[in-house]
Amino acid sequence: MGIQRVSSKWAKTAVLQRSRIVNEYIPVTRKYSRQTLERMTELFESNYIKPDRGTYGNGVMRVKTTRLYEPIVNSEDSTTDAEVSEETNDRNLADEPEASAVTSRATYLTTTYQLQYGTEERSFHSLDELERALNDRIQERDYIIQQGISLMKHGDLPFDLRVLTQKNLQHNWETTGILGRVAAPGKIITNIHGGGRLATFEELVLPHLHQDGFKKLRTELYRLGVHTAVQLQTSFPRLKEIGIDIALDEAGRPWILEVNTLPGIYAFGLLPDKETYRKIKRYAIAYGRLPSKKSKSSRPSPKAQASSTKKRVRR
Repeated sequence: MGIQRVSSKWAKTAVLQRSRIVNEYIPVTRKYSRQTLERMTELFESNYIKPDRGTYGNGVMRVKTTRLYEPIVNSEDSTTDAEVSEETNDRNLADEPEASAVTSRATYLTTTYQLQYGTEERSFHSLDELERALNDRIQERDYIIQQGISLMKHGDLPFDLRVLTQKNLQHNWETTGILGRVAAPGKIITNIHGGGRLATFEELVLPHLHQDGFKKLRTELYRLGVHTAVQLQTSFPRLKEIGIDIALDEAGRPWILEVNTLPGIYAFGLLPDKETYRKIKRYAIAYGRLPSKKSKSSRPSPKAQASSTKKRVRR
């Protein structure tokens, strides 16, 4: 039986939400619809809208909602500076609460939705306009909408983490590595295919946390990787590896953005810790993700294959 892969983000999220431990790390996530768009933009300043099936951050959009109270300008109520000054001087303390109430009534709420896709940004002043723009991109495909997390930054650029958890040689789940990804300038995703760059966990997180806080977070993420894998395996029993995309908010709290069941492993080989990469490859060979060295060496080289073919032709 092959290694199980699960492409639907919503299917994986629904399973994880059933775990009391793991659910605490999941931002509010719903299937996308007009109703959930309206509700989520009311609840959260930032929301991400993602294809239910997709890789490399393709198709991800962000909506930022801004609400402002604007003053109502009424020509009948306009007064000269002298009149305003005279009224102000005559006002006593007892009148102030009433005056404040009048001021608060003389405003109206404006809502602006800022939609970003890649580096392109557009603004809309109604939910109907926003929905039409989203539907132009979504078309008939399934999408999810997820509460936006204000990411910790490296310099001025947001970053997230990838936590890799694999089946080890004893067939138990083990978290084997953590790496960081820094978004390209102007981008809303950190994915390397979208222009992001690799970094070590230490490089990105240590400047924000003292040594004890860093160690505590690392331990928490290693445990979370195992809890997440165990929970997913209750519904997807042939999983062998997962990559968890983790956001750290500005307070250092980790959040699970999504889980990939075909995680990239070669990126770990580009980091300084080669021992971790050797372990990752060793486990991947054991459960069949990578070919073993023995099977590689048993294959004839292209030169040998060509020589063998010539011999058969001569006969």
